[in-house]
Amino acid sequence: MHLAPLLLSLAVGAVVLELVRRRRLREEFSWMWLLGAGGAVLLSLWPGARELVARVLDTDVDGAVLALAVLFLACVALDISTKVSRLANHQKNLAQGLARLEKRLGDLEAPRPDEDG
Repeated sequence: MHLAPLLLSLAVGAVVLELVRRRRLREEFSWMWLLGAGGAVLLSLWPGARELVARVLDTDVDGAVLALAVLFLACVALDISTKVSRLANHQKNLAQGLARLEKRLGDLEAPRPDEDG
């Protein structure tokens, strides 16, 4: 058992839960962090898991842990990118809708040519 990685992964899990409790992190975003922290706890407590991952990736244990960390961060980046893309599309649609409403309001407020004061 490696104590430092175990304590760090438990700390990450505790911080994520606290952020969710304080509503600073939405529950829909917390699952990936909790999954990563749980995986780190598993790797810390079970040396066989590290060795299994190293054999599967055909590398040493340190390389395997690094590869898992990079994979985790790539998944986080991909998840954030999809959410940002969805929000950008939503913002564009809202801006277009607002522009149509402003145009319609402007047309309604403009004096008509047949209504000369």
